[in-house]
Amino acid sequence: MRSRPLSFLLCLLALTSSPVLSGCKREPTIPGTEIPDNEENRDILAVLERYRTAFVRRDAAGVLATAHPTYYDAAGTDDPEDDIEYSELGPLLRERMTQLSSVRFTIDYLEIQVAKDRANVRVWIDASFRLQPVVDDESGAVKVDGRHTRKQDHALFELVRDGRAWRITRGM
Repeated sequence: MRSRPLSFLLCLLALTSSPVLSGCKREPTIPGTEIPDNEENRDILAVLERYRTAFVRRDAAGVLATAHPTYYDAAGTDDPEDDIEYSELGPLLRERMTQLSSVRFTIDYLEIQVAKDRANVRVWIDASFRLQPVVDDESGAVKVDGRHTRKQDHALFELVRDGRAWRITRGM
């Protein structure tokens, strides 16, 4: 019988005592996510859940309440015409919420990165919306056709801590 070198036995011993292989638990995560379960992460996700549920209820004021006054979103383009500032967010939300006839909106929370008073939350969005047609009040002509829209994509929310509360600065 051949004897194994001592270095092999030491490697084997190190591997079998490793936390990964020995079944040691890692830090707890927020249920349904791989995000560490701590008060700060729970507070951040609570804001995003308030945003999501207000959206599903078609509650423009509730969605706006999750936004910070510094909210600014370039809408993913270089065109400044589609940029949204906080001052425009309320009227835009009210207009769009009245167009919605049905909403299904889920968010899978993938990762949170916090640096001092800023947080980035990477998510997977799965949503579908049915929009009512927009009709001109005077002429009765249809300005925007009703349609069904589905969105499945990764997204990034940016938040800032405002006092003790977190609020969204980008990503709605």
